[in-house]
Amino acid sequence: MPLTTGELIAAASAQAALDDFGRPGEFGDGGAGGTGWQTHFETFMEALEREGNLHLTGRLLTRTDLLAALRNRLALVDLWRRRPDIGEQPVDGPLVVIGAARSGTSILHELLALDPAHNTPTTWKVHRPVAAATGDAATVAAARRSVDSVVSFWHDVQPEYETMHHNGGDLPTECIFLTVPTFLSDNWAGTHTVPSYSRHLAVADHRPAYEWHRRTLQTLSLREHGRRWVLKAPSHLATLRELFAVYPDARVIQLHRDPARTLPSMLSLMGTLRWMRTDAVDMEPFVEPTVAGVAHLQRRAIADRASGRLPDDRFFDLQLRGAARRSSRRHRRGLRAFRPGSPDRAARRHQGIPGLQAEGRQGQPPLLARGVRPDRRGDPVGLRRLSRPFRRRSRGLRGCAI
Repeated sequence: MPLTTGELIAAASAQAALDDFGRPGEFGDGGAGGTGWQTHFETFMEALEREGNLHLTGRLLTRTDLLAALRNRLALVDLWRRRPDIGEQPVDGPLVVIGAARSGTSILHELLALDPAHNTPTTWKVHRPVAAATGDAATVAAARRSVDSVVSFWHDVQPEYETMHHNGGDLPTECIFLTVPTFLSDNWAGTHTVPSYSRHLAVADHRPAYEWHRRTLQTLSLREHGRRWVLKAPSHLATLRELFAVYPDARVIQLHRDPARTLPSMLSLMGTLRWMRTDAVDMEPFVEPTVAGVAHLQRRAIADRASGRLPDDRFFDLQLRGAARRSSRRHRRGLRAFRPGSPDRAARRHQGIPGLQAEGRQGQPPLLARGVRPDRRGDPVGLRRLSRPFRRRSRGLRGCAI
């Protein structure tokens, strides 16, 4: 099954009955003389063909995802042309949850979503944003069923995935899915073995992706007035400068957890996602680069907050230690400090969050033995040593006014 840029663009245009993907510099697409979405798309496709090693099911999954992303881009550009007022919708002071992957960001995101003053991008809305924002009741119902069937298919292809990360159409989802149509998204790199595309992501300017992200939230706000957006993605840690460039009034909750626990779990999840699409999964070569990359991002965040390049008074640091049951007390204390008046009943309900149940079920990451080998101090590949400055910085709870 061939996967080529021209054929995919033609197929998506035919399916959507639209052909306008947006002009360079429009809707934040690269700006004057910048790199546009199509360059990112072509870079990913070249990496996929050269490095992806997809099996048949993987090619079907990836083709489905690519066509959905292209159709969403067409539909959103069409809507934004017809409704220029969408760009005037307020997105005031979003609350952004960040932290290393597998540090508890999903649990906290779902907990915060229980507050009726908050709005979160849920899976079905992010995958079908135009239907969510403008569709009638029948269109909305069909969109929800369609996304639920996609999520169920993920679990059928790789049942282990559901034990690691609970998914559902009505659950809050990560910002990486909002930026999928820009092809500047960690979703593409996280689910495929495409190291050259990952390098491309690492040096790219992500402001266009955040501008697309903002316009998509403005679109979803057409039916969601007056509530504060609560967002989440571990990958924001790599692009905090761009995040604050587009959302200067954002507030950030940064979760901290022992990196010797999060790294094996993160690599296990990455390997599981890639098994959906290829039989050639070897996470061991990713261990040392991942350790070095995480340590670099942590050090840069410390330096940027200390120097004033990032607004340190807009960050709240929250540690997550031990089992999820013990962490609930820390979450409640942190939330009361960060948002006075946040209802305790929402915090008490956190035990019913599916994501928390999935976190408790995952047990020992299956890729630990193959991918991450502890040294004599019980420290996988020296991660605790590399991250020591960041861990010193994050001790205790810090708050900021909102």
